[in-house]
Amino acid sequence: MYRKLIGLIACIAVCFASVLAQNNLARLKSWEGKYPTEKKGRVTHRFFSEPEIRTSLGKLLSREDFDLLTKEYAVETPVMLSGDYLTVKVCKPHMCFEWGAFAINLTNGVIYVRMATDESSRWFSSKGNQSDLPPKVRDYMEDFSKSEIGSR
Repeated sequence: MYRKLIGLIACIAVCFASVLAQNNLARLKSWEGKYPTEKKGRVTHRFFSEPEIRTSLGKLLSREDFDLLTKEYAVETPVMLSGDYLTVKVCKPHMCFEWGAFAINLTNGVIYVRMATDESSRWFSSKGNQSDLPPKVRDYMEDFSKSEIGSR
C-alpha cells in the first residue's frame, strides 16, 4: 500500500516538474527583441543569468568559454525568436572577429553554442549537434553580419 502511494507521489512530482520546466522555457520568450544585458535604473537583468540558461551553459562549456560568452563578449545583438528557438550573438568590444552565438530550443531546452574567430569555429550542444538546428537558425549563428534570421 505504501509503495503504491510513494510511487504515485513520485509520478506526480515528475509530471509537475516537467510542466514547470516547460513553463520556465516559455517565459524566456519575454526576452525577444531585448538585449541580453538589460539595465533599468540600478537593476540589471541578464539573459545568460536565467536559471534555465545558466545551468545548461555551466554544464556544457568550460569555465573559460562560459566567461567568454557571458562576460567578455560584451557587444550584444538583440535576442531573436525564430520558431521555437531564441538566439543571440555576442562579440568582444572592438574585436568582432572573435564572437559567439547562442540558441535555445524553447520546446525541449536543448542549447547550441558556436564560438568563432575568423580562422575557426567550435560548436557545442547539450544534445545532438548543430545539424539538428533549423537551417535558417544555423545560418544566422554562422554569420555574425546577419541581423535577421532568414536574411541572405
